Amino acid sequence: MRAYILSIVGAVLISAVITMIAPSGKMGKFVKGGMKLFTLVVLIAPFVSWFQSGKLSLSAGVLDEDDGYFSACAEMLSARDEEEIAAAVREEFGLEATAEVVRRADATFEREKITVKISDFGISGQGEHKDILDRVQAFLVEQYGDIAEVS
Repeated sequence: MRAYILSIVGAVLISAVITMIAPSGKMGKFVKGGMKLFTLVVLIAPFVSWFQSGKLSLSAGVLDEDDGYFSACAEMLSARDEEEIAAAVREEFGLEATAEVVRRADATFEREKITVKISDFGISGQGEHKDILDRVQAFLVEQYGDIAEVS
């Protein structure tokens, strides 16, 4: 019912705006008549289904999800996360790393898995290099949860 009322309000508003900007004269009368007809069609649209099926239907249409759009958005968000994670590891630990982030391609875009590969350990101080993977793992788990893994 709400969709029906909103469609009527929308049709009336569009009709009013077009009627105000329509030129005077024969063309203006034609445009105004068309807008009245448009409003009338929106008003009686539910009754057409009533005559055809025997019951009054005011249901709204069902929209399908656009899987391609969700996939593209998930890829863009993953790419942004990969850059941020690599920069954070570089800044925090002074290591060169590449990150791979997998996100769900649905409306939530939740991170499913984060994999960080250290490509250059650089030169660390006395004995710091021994537990660097564990420290990076702890840092990522603190930031992103248990979905992060370091290799």
